[in-house]
Amino acid sequence: MSDLFSLEDDLRAIELINQRDVQFALANDAAAMMSQWTDDFVLLPAAGPIMRGRHTIAEAFRGVESPEIVDSVLDIQEIKVLGDHAFQWGTYHYSVRPRRGGETVHTSGKLMRILQRQPDGSWKMYRGIATVDPPKAEVEERGGKVADDRCR
Repeated sequence: MSDLFSLEDDLRAIELINQRDVQFALANDAAAMMSQWTDDFVLLPAAGPIMRGRHTIAEAFRGVESPEIVDSVLDIQEIKVLGDHAFQWGTYHYSVRPRRGGETVHTSGKLMRILQRQPDGSWKMYRGIATVDPPKAEVEERGGKVADDRCR
């Protein structure tokens, strides 16, 4: 199937998914965000159990009051297309605040996604994994050092 599509078209389509991901986050539209996932999407969150299946993930969050997303930035560093799959990695940061008022919380981390070409030629997110950076104050307390020096 991949011979029918150019690399430029694939990269543009994947970049559009990334742009819509941010737009849907800022609009607090979880359904639109999840519409960009395959039905068998797998999420490997920074904490908690592995989550399998778009509909299962949607059910897990149904009824949970989500905070207002006031800022969302996705900085993808690399996209590679390998036939009918692609991977991308980068960083993210966003800010949220409780809908009933309160302090804004800032979160950042790294992410990696695998995308899958659909039978109609479009792309959807197929697998996702994310990390969460320690709070900035915690890093500053350590003098800017990572928590585990074995990573160097």
